[in-house]
Amino acid sequence: MANPLDKFQLGVRKLIEDLIIQRMADNDKTVTRYMDDGEFQRTAFPILAKEICEAIYEQRKPARDGTA
Repeated sequence: MANPLDKFQLGVRKLIEDLIIQRMADNDKTVTRYMDDGEFQRTAFPILAKEICEAIYEQRKPARDGTA
């Protein structure tokens, strides 16, 4: 992978916060907890960042049959 996960996390923190705020109408309780509870955020953020990083990596990976 071009960017190690720790460097990816530095760049994606603001994006995750923006996406979470956009979802406030769907799940106000979880969004409020993420924004207000530092321990919850420190636990959830690395998981979210890893999932996003892996999804991006999988999308960019060539198909196994050689097609892009």
